[in-house]
Amino acid sequence: MASYNVNYNDQRFKNVEAEKQTELNKYNQTYDRLIDERNQFTNQQQGLVDQWEDTQRQIANDNLNHQIDLYNQQKEKADRDYQKEAKASYIDYQKETDKYGVSRENVVQNGLSNSGYSESSKVDMYNTYQNRVSTARESLNNIKLEFDNAIKEAQLQNNAKLAENALTALQQKLSIALEGFGYKTEQENNRLNWNYNINNTYYDRYKNVESQINYENEQAEKIRQFNEQMAYQKRQQELEQQRWEKEYALQQAQVAASRSYGGGGGSYSSGGDYPPITENQQNALTTAYYSGSYNKDALTNGQVDKNKVFSNGYQPNNVNGNKLTGYIKNKKQVYVDVVSRTLQGTKTTTKQKVWKDTKGNLWVWDGTNNKYVAYKK
Repeated sequence: MASYNVNYNDQRFKNVEAEKQTELNKYNQTYDRLIDERNQFTNQQQGLVDQWEDTQRQIANDNLNHQIDLYNQQKEKADRDYQKEAKASYIDYQKETDKYGVSRENVVQNGLSNSGYSESSKVDMYNTYQNRVSTARESLNNIKLEFDNAIKEAQLQNNAKLAENALTALQQKLSIALEGFGYKTEQENNRLNWNYNINNTYYDRYKNVESQINYENEQAEKIRQFNEQMAYQKRQQELEQQRWEKEYALQQAQVAASRSYGGGGGSYSSGGDYPPITENQQNALTTAYYSGSYNKDALTNGQVDKNKVFSNGYQPNNVNGNKLTGYIKNKKQVYVDVVSRTLQGTKTTTKQKVWKDTKGNLWVWDGTNNKYVAYKK
């Protein structure tokens, strides 16, 4: 197909571009919505992980505080037990050393009140009291140390649990983020594929519009050339008719002059509007394509016979005496392109009617050679 100047401002191009943008916007909006919804879902999941970590931290801290409270209660109980033991030791010591006590009475009864035994007994009772207090204090300190160590151990375990929870939360959030990233990557790839397909589809439509406009331009050019050729042929026929009329007028004038000089003599009988062709006029025919003698099928007794030619005055309406009629096929007159060359050497293509003679033969007029040629279907 020949290339023509295409008007790219044609509304059809604008329509294709508008449809493409509408389609692209529709798919881009869809993928933007899907990605936005995924972002919201990812944020919600990570928020739930944060809530889980906060809850686990609160539970761990509550458990730790409860254990510390229990340990402190045990320490307070141990301290009270110590106080009780110290008080009981002191009371027992007072009882033993009281001058009204049982031991005192035994000493007096035995006559030992001023003896070394009495003083030694006091020392033993005091030592016993001190030993009981010291033992109770050491037991208290050991218990407190054990509870303090237990509290530290609980705190360490709680910190480890909190760290473990933080690590678990971090891993879960990373996993959620990676899933979200993978989803968004997949959707972006889908978006690119759809955009690529849409652009290709509408590029094809764009090219189809361009081809259609080129076809329309080609058809318009053919119509212009056809009209131009028809106008040219009509003008040539008019010129040929004018030349014929001039030649005919000249021949008539010559005949009239001959009659005026010869008293009406002449060797031809009037056969109509066409003059006889003398020996000097055998090459008198001149058209845009031919100069020479008339076709023999246009003549009768050496002169143009109006009953043997068409209206142009020189083209025979028969071939070897067989009358010609237009060749009709499928209820239409058949035409054929004939390449001719003018007397000036210009090569032209004209549409010629296909003729059919009474024997069924088909003919086409060859203006360059002033004769009919057989037409092959």
